[in-house]
Amino acid sequence: MKPISPHGKVKVAVTIDDLFLWDGTPVPEGRSPARTAKEMTEAFANHSIKGVYSFSSTAPADTDPTLYKVFDHWVETGHHVANHTHLHGSLNWVDAPTYIADIERTEKRIGRWTAQAPTKYFRYCMDMWGNTREKRDGVEDFLRTEGFTSSPLSAWFYDHAWIVPYWRAHKLGDTEALAFLRKTFVQTAIDQLRIHVAAGYAMFGRIPPQIWLAHGSPIAGECMGEILDAFAAANVEFIPLEEAMADPFYAVQPLVTERFRNQTQKWAQAKALGMPGVPPAILDELDQVAYIEGQSTGEVFHDILLRLCRSMDGEFSWPGWD
Repeated sequence: MKPISPHGKVKVAVTIDDLFLWDGTPVPEGRSPARTAKEMTEAFANHSIKGVYSFSSTAPADTDPTLYKVFDHWVETGHHVANHTHLHGSLNWVDAPTYIADIERTEKRIGRWTAQAPTKYFRYCMDMWGNTREKRDGVEDFLRTEGFTSSPLSAWFYDHAWIVPYWRAHKLGDTEALAFLRKTFVQTAIDQLRIHVAAGYAMFGRIPPQIWLAHGSPIAGECMGEILDAFAAANVEFIPLEEAMADPFYAVQPLVTERFRNQTQKWAQAKALGMPGVPPAILDELDQVAYIEGQSTGEVFHDILLRLCRSMDGEFSWPGWD
């Protein structure tokens, strides 16, 4: 495994979003958030990683309160829980007061876990900080007043795009497809980290610490150990989120955009730097894997996003994952 960067060690803070996933997300039979959380915490333990923040919306627990036991396990194994709103809507869809009310709604539900974390973090859903500066500033003013720190992301690998194909492959019993999806999932995580790190170095002449994301999906649970093994073999040092957030790279949001963009992508856009290979080309192939008519990623996620938007009485728009 060649190093992630030829310029030295790469520091990575692992974070996990949406251990409960989203209303309407298809998952293989027999898979549960509890199982995925256990697989992840075991993978973290194998690398002595502590203090991983889970940013999870809480609406799914309204119909199944036992889901909150996942947070019990997460905290008992040395990790932390943070706010990610209740309904998991985009700030693009609603005004700032509506979004703020949703932050307050979930904090009432998860306060007994977030109070145990060393930092009171919040993460914008889909890392979308709003399509206007006024919205973003309004929410940020509220967060600062309430003692929250907003945690962006700087490296992701579009791991959500494997969720539906993985479910289809399980549903069809296609073992060859499952093997292909696991292999490409891990390889894409490695490749995308390299690209994001290279972009940061090109812009700043150094390697900013990375805030890395995976979602609480069944395939992420199954592959987390292999991904972390590969990162460690490629000269990655795992660090706490607090250490990453102390870097000036995260001190400001470099631009306002309605697009699906992480911190590295925003800096690159602000500095007119291209990021070839982001998003990864493999995304174009995934919907041909274990194909089921009417069950493409685009179709399934459109329904999920529209449902999330309607739950907030929002005005739906989606500029695309790219």
